[in-house]
Amino acid sequence: MIAKRPARTGKRRQVRKKTYPSPLEETIRYTFKNRTLLDHAITHTSSLKEEEDRAKSDNEKLEYLGDAILNCVISILLYRKYRDRNEGFLSNARSVLVKRDTLTEVARDLQLENHMAFGNGKSRVPKDSKVLSNMVEALIGAVYMDGGFRVATRIVRQLFKSYFDEEKLQTKNPKNELQEYAQKRWNILPRYRLTRKTKDGFTIYVYVGKTLKAKGTGKSKREAEKQAADALLKEIKRRP
Repeated sequence: MIAKRPARTGKRRQVRKKTYPSPLEETIRYTFKNRTLLDHAITHTSSLKEEEDRAKSDNEKLEYLGDAILNCVISILLYRKYRDRNEGFLSNARSVLVKRDTLTEVARDLQLENHMAFGNGKSRVPKDSKVLSNMVEALIGAVYMDGGFRVATRIVRQLFKSYFDEEKLQTKNPKNELQEYAQKRWNILPRYRLTRKTKDGFTIYVYVGKTLKAKGTGKSKREAEKQAADALLKEIKRRP
């Protein structure tokens, strides 16, 4: 007896198209399951013409998420690598690794500027801009959303491996150095006060006690505070 063939239902079997990793995915050695997340991460809102498109963009939210994930992962990696070091070293090392300058270097290592959408497509990212550092955070946020914490940890470890140099990690952040100095010598903490915000950035004064003060300016509050702390440290060290 010849077996009957199963009746055809009329539905064709769907064949999934194989997706190939983009050059950026090849560089970070991770292929996104949801490519839209990657697109949002590397598309700056300045490149979106329509207000509706800018409102739908998740770039800044991914940046916000990536900042938190990066700080968490870096803290864990430092704790594991330097179990014998004190909290002061770990805190300063984290500041060195997550600061804007380091993130910008990571972005340049990835040649991220060649993969991202910025402005009208013809303009380049200004050298003193925080766009590149923000894009690294957005990329990390996108990786976390797509692959989870373990994958994000692997990517962060890979991107920052060359920056885990103990000599560089001991470079003092001016804010941390000023705080340690003020506590040790006068048992007080520095106070920061925002005096002006303009389209070019921020102006902030730092005070130690009633007589010591200095001014700092920068594109962000963090940068302005750093400049103010550095200026006050130099002023203190010049005194007898």
